[in-house]
Amino acid sequence: MADKISDLDLQGIVEAEVRNSLSFVGSDLSQQRAENLEYYLGEPFGNEQDGRSTVVSTDVADTIEWILPQLIRIFASGDETVSFEPTGPEDVEIAAQATDYVNLIWDKDNEGFLNYYTWFKDALLSKNGVIKVYWDEREKVKKERYEELSDEQFAELVAPDDVEVLEHTEREMEVIDPLAGVPLMVSVHDVVLNRSSMEGRVKVDPVPPEEFLIDRDARDIQTARFVAHRRRRTLADLIESGYELKDIEDLSGDELSGGYDNEEDIARDTVEDDAEGQSLGNKMMRTLWVVEAYLKIDVEGEGKAEMRQITAAGSGSKILKNEAWEGPVPFCSLTPIIMPHRFFGRAIADLIKDLQLIKSTILRQYLDNLYIQNNAREQVDADRLIEPGEALSTVPGQKIRVKNLGAGGPAIMPIPVSDIGSQALTGLEYIDKVREQRTGVSERTQGLQADTLHDTFGGEQILMTAALAKIELIARVFAETGVRDAFRQILFLITQYQDQERVVRLRSDWVPMDPANWNPEMDVTVSVGLGTGDKQQQMTMGMQLMAMQKEALANGFAEPKHLLETAEIIVSSMGFKGVDRFFSSEEEIMQRQQGQQQQSPEMMKMQAELQMDQAKMQADQQGKQAELMLKREQMQAELTLKREQLAAELELKREQLAAEIQLKRETAAMGAISKGGLTGGVHMGGEPG
Repeated sequence: MADKISDLDLQGIVEAEVRNSLSFVGSDLSQQRAENLEYYLGEPFGNEQDGRSTVVSTDVADTIEWILPQLIRIFASGDETVSFEPTGPEDVEIAAQATDYVNLIWDKDNEGFLNYYTWFKDALLSKNGVIKVYWDEREKVKKERYEELSDEQFAELVAPDDVEVLEHTEREMEVIDPLAGVPLMVSVHDVVLNRSSMEGRVKVDPVPPEEFLIDRDARDIQTARFVAHRRRRTLADLIESGYELKDIEDLSGDELSGGYDNEEDIARDTVEDDAEGQSLGNKMMRTLWVVEAYLKIDVEGEGKAEMRQITAAGSGSKILKNEAWEGPVPFCSLTPIIMPHRFFGRAIADLIKDLQLIKSTILRQYLDNLYIQNNAREQVDADRLIEPGEALSTVPGQKIRVKNLGAGGPAIMPIPVSDIGSQALTGLEYIDKVREQRTGVSERTQGLQADTLHDTFGGEQILMTAALAKIELIARVFAETGVRDAFRQILFLITQYQDQERVVRLRSDWVPMDPANWNPEMDVTVSVGLGTGDKQQQMTMGMQLMAMQKEALANGFAEPKHLLETAEIIVSSMGFKGVDRFFSSEEEIMQRQQGQQQQSPEMMKMQAELQMDQAKMQADQQGKQAELMLKREQMQAELTLKREQLAAELELKREQLAAEIQLKRETAAMGAISKGGLTGGVHMGGEPG
């Protein structure tokens, strides 16, 4: 088993790690980042010539300042940057609370917008942007004043350990005995005190790139052997952080710096003269180099390396704190262009520095050409001059007096200068096209090209989508790396250190948040608007989606909560925050439904009786309708039968009448025949006489 590492040996290890990281960061990397900053600021290149143009193109600044608003809009325009996904059915409600609370911590407890701005700008300019997400617990002191306290009240008030008495006056005061009604003299206390309490919050601080150290073999922060935050701090800062003056007052601030005030410190004007604090005679304002390091090391000699949080300061890296560290290292990094298997990526400034130099060179030559054409140099016959000073003057329109101007030709002849204007402008257009191919930034995507007004909508959308693809890729990289890590770190910190319930305001309601029992391993989803077009397109698509959802709601394929989510997208795309200002929340809808369901027993009984009465009335009505229908059918059948009987009787009578008529006819015919036969027998054989 190895021996335990002493503090002296640990000081040497920490200092070696710091110097190793400083030599890595302070070499080409620091030079490149300092150069990026100089290009961003439009500083001269150092190759300027007297009497020539010194103009500097600002392509680096222009490109970064155009990309940055797009990224800020993607991440900061909505109410929720990230959401937490439940790992089981028991985490559904907790995930919703965690989403609200963590976003509130980022936006309200910390300067969410400014943190995004600084973090993203560092990444675009200096390869990697770094923020520190940590639990900050500080003593909060409240001054209180009390008067005319009794002995018991005073003793009870000053008894707690967190109370410090600043002023105390004991005096006699006349009071009236409530029982006897006579005046009495009693002792009362007037006191002024400080009541202290520890208050913890999650803090998010951007870290300047030159202050962040990491071992040169690292590929990411969480698996790195050594990660540190190195910066200058005053003695007053260290004492406020809890260190004793006797442990730090004799430390020197020079040795740990090791001469590594690199180009970045100089470019940012952050190099401090430690003698300044001494010259002011203020000992507490003297600065020291302080390193807050996270180092994997086997301090106890047990054969197993563990993560340690080590704070070292001043001469020889004196160890001020050495504690075991659990959980993730409190730094989160992002880079716009990932270089596989490396920690440091590439900045947008790296892509276009050479273009800025080339463009500046072309601009200078173009302007020099214009200057010379407008103020052309001339050949002068010195022997024929009256005033040589006039010939050497560069004042436009300056007249030069000569003798014998006509004898032997002119005494002054202009030197011809070629016009390179068209070639220079063509070159500048080419450089802008190369910049567009590298970064996606162009006149079209900036909305500055008038010709785009004449393009078709479809063609314009294709061009815009292609141009913005690079910016969307950067946003996706940011979302899946540093932003996800930062919000996961916030969730871990509140579940680990917040030991009291905190009441916060969410959507106009005060909601208690107690993350002690939350699951810190919940999945994180970064909700950024990628691939959904601009705000107008998002609103149009949201309206179309809501129309589809309304139809689906009528057919049972959607629920009101789906429409509410779409309404939130539409409200956000309109530029408003807080969908609850315009629509009822899902909780309010559920509460209203539950309120409708949760009624008194008497009301439920009355509703049941009413429903029974309605059912009975409906049954009676249906019975009466059936009986009426039956009677109607019976009457119809009887009527039909009577009609048939009447028709039959009429037919029978018609037949009887016809038979009777026929019979009468036959009878009459027979009678006529009989009568005719008798008369003919009397006159038979001769005429009647």
